[in-house]
Amino acid sequence: MAAWDELKVVLVRLREEQPGVLQMYPTLELDPGRVPPVPPFGIGLAPWAAATAAELHRQFGDDVELTVGALPYPPGAQPRPRPATTPLPDLLDSREVTVELDGPAVVRSGHTSRHSLLVHNLSGRDLQIATTGQVTAVVVDPPTGEVVGGFSGAQALPLVIFRVAAGATEPIPLLIDTASYTPQLGYVVPAGEWGIQATLTLGPHPRDSPSRRTPILPLTITA
Repeated sequence: MAAWDELKVVLVRLREEQPGVLQMYPTLELDPGRVPPVPPFGIGLAPWAAATAAELHRQFGDDVELTVGALPYPPGAQPRPRPATTPLPDLLDSREVTVELDGPAVVRSGHTSRHSLLVHNLSGRDLQIATTGQVTAVVVDPPTGEVVGGFSGAQALPLVIFRVAAGATEPIPLLIDTASYTPQLGYVVPAGEWGIQATLTLGPHPRDSPSRRTPILPLTITA
């Protein structure tokens, strides 16, 4: 109980002084009679917040279970089990659908950017793309195609359909995040020339519509 009382004060301060630093944490506003959480307290921090994680670890030790971006803190800690991977979807058929970025994609290392993906419908029929209101890119190493980073937080999951008429081009919101998925890179994908790739669900509902990957598109990550 004492540990939670102390941690709650720190979390409230972080939330006020460093907007965006906390991605996941126990509910701070407990209803009357509700039992407070018990340690270890799961806390997820933004990919750029390794210094904040170090301070929380120093102050609360094993009472907190810390994640920075997609990786556990401190470095070398046992990562949480990841969901079983599924085979990658096929690439888009460039005879029917092509994509490009709506201008150069540039994002600061450890941070998030919102961009637009231009979808060109070359087929003779209207195209529906099921999304959550946006599509989320992963960061890849262009020479190998290996996924090295991407989004690490939680997203709302509304169903938003974008329609692209036959022969037309439409923009779709694109989320780009640079949390590292690879411990060797650290908590953020470092500055440099990388690639991004997104998966499009070509139909009215993710449950019964085929998914296709875009080609690797260029991404510049700055320091």
